[in-house]
Amino acid sequence: MNKALKIIGIAAALSLLVALALVGYDFFKTRQAFPPKTFIGAIDVSDLTQDEADAKLKSYPLSAVFTPLVTLEAKEFLFAFSPENLGISILYDESLRNAFDLTHKEGYLKELKDRLKKGSVLAPLILKVDENKLRTELSDLAPAINSTPKDATILFYEETGGFHVESEEAGRELDINKSVDRIKASLQDGKKVVPLFVNYTYPRVTEKVLREHPPISRLSAFTTYYGTHDSPNRIHNIKLIASWINDRLLMPGDVFSVVEIIGEVTPERGFKEAYVILGGELVPLLGGGACQIATTLYNAVQLADLKVLQRRNHSFYFNIYPLGLDAGVYPGQLDFRFSNNTNYPVLIKSVATNKRLSFRIYGTPTGKTVKMSAPAIMGRGRNGAFVPMSLRQVIAYDVPFKTTVVKSVYDKEGNKINEEVIGSYYKLYGEKSNVPIRRPESR
Repeated sequence: MNKALKIIGIAAALSLLVALALVGYDFFKTRQAFPPKTFIGAIDVSDLTQDEADAKLKSYPLSAVFTPLVTLEAKEFLFAFSPENLGISILYDESLRNAFDLTHKEGYLKELKDRLKKGSVLAPLILKVDENKLRTELSDLAPAINSTPKDATILFYEETGGFHVESEEAGRELDINKSVDRIKASLQDGKKVVPLFVNYTYPRVTEKVLREHPPISRLSAFTTYYGTHDSPNRIHNIKLIASWINDRLLMPGDVFSVVEIIGEVTPERGFKEAYVILGGELVPLLGGGACQIATTLYNAVQLADLKVLQRRNHSFYFNIYPLGLDAGVYPGQLDFRFSNNTNYPVLIKSVATNKRLSFRIYGTPTGKTVKMSAPAIMGRGRNGAFVPMSLRQVIAYDVPFKTTVVKSVYDKEGNKINEEVIGSYYKLYGEKSNVPIRRPESR
């Protein structure tokens, strides 16, 4: 029994001596070198001095020490770069000093305890980024990320009443400055996948709004017909502009301008010469016929009780237009403008054939009814004063005349809720015999 205890005591003493020897050896060795299982980046620098670790790190390419690829994310976009292409490099002195401080900071016994507990030490790399190179790479990939916002759209089938809504798309713009800062900070944290900083612009027209309030109930419709002597050029211009207006969606508060729709009047955009009233004469100019667009749309707008912002009648009245309810337009001179004063989206549909032009306005039912009175006519008498006349008298006397049309709006119970007097002034009831023509229109 005593012999056994003696043997156990000797063994324990020897074990303690061995342990102390190992600890002593480890202590003296790790004072000038990295402890076992120490990694800087992906490289094992166990038992190496700082100089030895420096040499070992520099013997490997950056891809082996850090990572083969750095991935930049922008939602559905992924871009993979080698670290070198992004201007990333290692600050070796700082990385070694940081790793050594990390493994020699709290006294040997505390360090040993932490090593035994954790098993290994992973020291991060201290990296440097060439911002100019990084900005160049980000600038090159920006066009693949950047986009303009796209409104939701509605495709409405008048024949069936069915519709289809395409969802909106947010606009994107890569913020290079903030992305550079984010990449630098993420790399220092050892991250190999970095989300880029992207600014988003959200469109006004959303799928949610169009589905909640689809503009598929007809609010108004109006049609005008061409004159018997209208040229193919004039009809061509009308069809061209009408095609640009068709399926135009207006959100609450949006302003519609015929001049803005017409844009630059050039042959390259498809315009041809047709008669335009200019300086009291009919003159063939590019875009002639736009007034029929404005007049037809003006009447549809009035019947839908949208808010008219700008309208002026022609200086001469032509009987292809409703008397007292025409609208002149020509870029740089006249415009017809209105706004969607409802609380819901409004959709404009147009049809232009070889004989007629039609506009139909769709939205959410308002319950309102609009009625337009017959025009009251005042012609200039012999003494210069305006007196009541019939249209036949105005034509026979060939005199300037005024008209007034009363627009009355009723709610769904039939109560009048608004009244507006629309006034117009015409130099003449226009016909070829009394309207000067500067030069003939090409046919």
